[in-house]
Amino acid sequence: MTQQTSSTAAGVTFKGRMMTLTVVEIRETDCEQIAAQIDTQLARAPGFFARMPVLVSLIDVLPDLSRLAAIFHAANLVVVGVLDADEAAADAASQAGLALMNSPGRGAENPPPARANPVLDAAEAEPETSDSAEDETATRGPARLVTKPVRSGQQIYARGGDLVVTNSVSEGAELLADGHIHVYGALRGRALAGASGDTSARIFCKRFEPDLVAIAGCYKVADAIDEGLVSRPVVVRLDNDNLLIELQE
Repeated sequence: MTQQTSSTAAGVTFKGRMMTLTVVEIRETDCEQIAAQIDTQLARAPGFFARMPVLVSLIDVLPDLSRLAAIFHAANLVVVGVLDADEAAADAASQAGLALMNSPGRGAENPPPARANPVLDAAEAEPETSDSAEDETATRGPARLVTKPVRSGQQIYARGGDLVVTNSVSEGAELLADGHIHVYGALRGRALAGASGDTSARIFCKRFEPDLVAIAGCYKVADAIDEGLVSRPVVVRLDNDNLLIELQE
């Protein structure tokens, strides 16, 4: 008689993870207009968004979500789900096969408000309030030090800590760090701090000439940066969801 044995290791394991996702706010119902605007945005940072997972946030509109998902797919983006959906949006998301996700501090007991009535005067609308716990910044690991120039096509990632570059960063190069990024030369490539979602991360630069800068998924490309900041020493930080670039004198 042959005895059969089976492995005790689970073939499928569900594990929770904290991940950073880009939120795309939609304020338009015309899918052709949405597609054109997505193409325009992606053209400003080619390659940066390739196969990026995104959440859709519907701002008082409800477009065809199945068609919207197809538009994102054609743009090489992956729609994970709909953020803070009201009842109508939740039904539409379910029909389109999209997940429903809530912002931190907003759960089933604190649902999103009903879709705004366009006839309602703004003065009659009650302000939206929500309680959210303070974000806790994880302890960072040791910094990664780079003393040589970072060439075009190179990507340097400081996993779990800060990245310090004492030389220049060429156009087409990419810096990533879970913590802060310090560049003591010219920054002409891309710099993405807080890559694992740390909104307290900052970018410090002596000569600011980037293709793109981002903190915890919030980004600005070169043509959206004030000309008065170019080639100057700056610090880049987040204020709520706003990416601020400030001169350092």
